Amino acid sequence: MRKFLVLGATSAVLAITACSDKGADTDGDGKVTAAEAQKELSSGGAMAMKPGMWEVKMTFDSIDAPGMPEAAKAQMTKAMGSGMSVKSCLTKEQAENPGADFFGGDASANCSFEQLNRSGSKMSVQMTCKPQGDMVISSKMDGSFEAETYSMTMEQKTSGTPMGAVTMKGKIEGKRVGDCPA
Repeated sequence: MRKFLVLGATSAVLAITACSDKGADTDGDGKVTAAEAQKELSSGGAMAMKPGMWEVKMTFDSIDAPGMPEAAKAQMTKAMGSGMSVKSCLTKEQAENPGADFFGGDASANCSFEQLNRSGSKMSVQMTCKPQGDMVISSKMDGSFEAETYSMTMEQKTSGTPMGAVTMKGKIEGKRVGDCPA
């Protein structure tokens, strides 16, 4: 499954899966290393999500951007409120052997995790990404996962943009819509 990370107002979705009850930060330093995330994911076993084509929709119901002109904020609120949708394929291998790279965008997004916890089908993630220049994106997500659906609330704070600080709150919902193309 391709990884999608919300990067400001123009990006898509973060799809997330399983880890264990203790959380990934095993050394307690406040950061989840790639090795800690991999160990956490490996100990969690197969993901709850069923392999196949997934459609993920993200909507924002609150956008706070004090430095943005009102007309631009209204346009952004309208666009983000109606939602963005992305389809991607989750393979059987990805579901059976989740890796640390499953969480977050490509390597250029420069992401790190402060929290990565699961209890049963519930998931909680805190991450920070530094994709370019002075931009910093801090995201908090909480939700639950089933075999063919998931839902998470999200709060994202972005700084270092031309319009100043932006805080957005919303929801990410995913559903399995069929099999992957052959």
